[in-house]
Amino acid sequence: MESDFRENLTSEGHPSKDELFFQLFMTYQRNLYAFILASIHNYADANDLLQETATVMWRKFDQFKPGTSFLAWGIAIAHTQVLKFFNEHKRSRIQFDDSLVKELADTTMTEMKQAAVLTEALRECMKKLSPTNQKLLQLRYQEGKSVKAIASSLGKPVFGLYKAFARLQDALQVCIENTIKRSEGTFE
Repeated sequence: MESDFRENLTSEGHPSKDELFFQLFMTYQRNLYAFILASIHNYADANDLLQETATVMWRKFDQFKPGTSFLAWGIAIAHTQVLKFFNEHKRSRIQFDDSLVKELADTTMTEMKQAAVLTEALRECMKKLSPTNQKLLQLRYQEGKSVKAIASSLGKPVFGLYKAFARLQDALQVCIENTIKRSEGTFE
């Protein structure tokens, strides 16, 4: 398997075109799917359109300019695929005009950017927490353990852990709000 990876590297040790496309697409696949689903509101059609979008993106990958936003480029292609979809399915009972599709696309893009800003702010704020507090949050939110189960495994009182989680949540909220204000200003 390691030799397969080396075959995908250029002579300078950088990923090949295939590898780079795959890495970028896998990074933003959920965002592209969310955009498509928000535009057409049908899971089966959204899955099909994601596959068609991926195919078009792959064919046009030479046109992607490194250093620009892969997600924005992909959404522009997905938008074209959504418009094609609506044109091909005009006989369906529900039809959206191009301006509505564009408005949905713009709204979806704005929400995705806001989610990315919030996620990055959360990452920054999590790094500022002590290892103990990071572990508590990991147990609760990544592993899905109940406060009672965490208290039992740590030998701590349940009530005390509820208070600790409340303090952590408050601190994270303040940190996230401050981080966003510092980096990009407030959301409109």
